[in-house]
Amino acid sequence: MKKLLTLLIAVAAVFAFAGCAGDTRGGTTKSVGGGYTICYAFTVGDDVMTVGENTSLKDYMEALKDGGKLDFKGADGDYGYYVTEILGVGSVTVSSTANSYAGYDWYVYTTLTTLDGVLYSTDEQVTYNGLTLYKSSYGVSNLPCVKGQSYAFVYSYAEMSF
Repeated sequence: MKKLLTLLIAVAAVFAFAGCAGDTRGGTTKSVGGGYTICYAFTVGDDVMTVGENTSLKDYMEALKDGGKLDFKGADGDYGYYVTEILGVGSVTVSSTANSYAGYDWYVYTTLTTLDGVLYSTDEQVTYNGLTLYKSSYGVSNLPCVKGQSYAFVYSYAEMSF
């Protein structure tokens, strides 16, 4: 019964994700292998808002949302605001215990690796439209938004033990 429930949840997650392809609102949906699918990607420019020294990625996302180009939800966590849903596709927990987690979640990848001596990304990477993007180690409220840098929201499956 537990295996059947896990399978049903996984199938539901796949069908939920299919909605991403139909409504990217200026973003892009593309499978990039390894179980990753980029659902919304952009390069920061002044066309959405004027980006300043203290602009966070969340600020830019709010401007995209206000302009009808991005729909998202999230929650505050230990490292800032984390995206839990984009364009109606939300995180899906497949299994969770006190010591482990498995499920589908949103992750931010970016071309921004370091800024002013601060490391903002891990070594995990995807290649998208000729760009190498690195997995962010920060929530979007603590991730700087820098003109000319690219950001992508990636929906993928992960298993973790703590």
